[in-house]
Amino acid sequence: MKKIVSFVLAMICLFALAGCGGTQKTEAPAQKPAAAEKVLRVGTDADYPPFEYYREASKTYTGFDIELMNAVAKGMGYSKVEYVNLEFNNLLPSLNDKQVDVVISCMGITEERSKMADFSEPYLDSGFVVVGPADAKAGGLDAIKDKKLTAEVGTLPAKVAKEYSKDVVECSGAEEALNLVVNKKADFAIMDNYTAKAYVSNNFKAKLAICAEIPDTKDKGIGIAVAKGNKELLAKLNEALRSYRDSAAFVQLKKTYFGNL
Repeated sequence: MKKIVSFVLAMICLFALAGCGGTQKTEAPAQKPAAAEKVLRVGTDADYPPFEYYREASKTYTGFDIELMNAVAKGMGYSKVEYVNLEFNNLLPSLNDKQVDVVISCMGITEERSKMADFSEPYLDSGFVVVGPADAKAGGLDAIKDKKLTAEVGTLPAKVAKEYSKDVVECSGAEEALNLVVNKKADFAIMDNYTAKAYVSNNFKAKLAICAEIPDTKDKGIGIAVAKGNKELLAKLNEALRSYRDSAAFVQLKKTYFGNL
């Protein structure tokens, strides 16, 4: 009997030891490190609806250019886009300073700008218009000659304004230019046709109207800029831009922001 009891006790101890760590542990497989985000830094002047503007409520940038750039960046293989809000005059220099990788800001492609940066193929045609008081008498372009004109500093509209008048007030943005006209501190404003339509329709109804179109401004459309000589980035940008321009999403994007303009 003692032998049986001893045998049973020995077996209990053996099982107890096995339960206390006799079984070999299996290590959890090492987790792969998360892939680093591929970030595209984009410079813009976010004060130019419907192209680019900042929504304070959601703390996000939005607009035609923003949605276009997001789609193109995705097509280039970027997982994230970071926007840097800069004054228009500082956008192209920010490429040379490597503050940003690309610039998008309703920027017309001109020979002068092409000396400072390289541009993508145009993604929109551009044109400029004259905006004046809604009750202004029709007079076409003759009506703005030698009048007090206003336009955003550093832009092509500012340059065009100086061709029609020596009295040009250069301001910080399109909305400021239109407010100068409303408050009778300027007679007319000159700006991009898409922006003028958006502001007049949504913000200045019954106060302002598009009075005339500026004829051939000799620019080559609106494009995206990269640092001078960055051929690799430019090639990838153009490839993704072409693909997006051919998509139904691009057609819908234009309708969303510009209607039938």
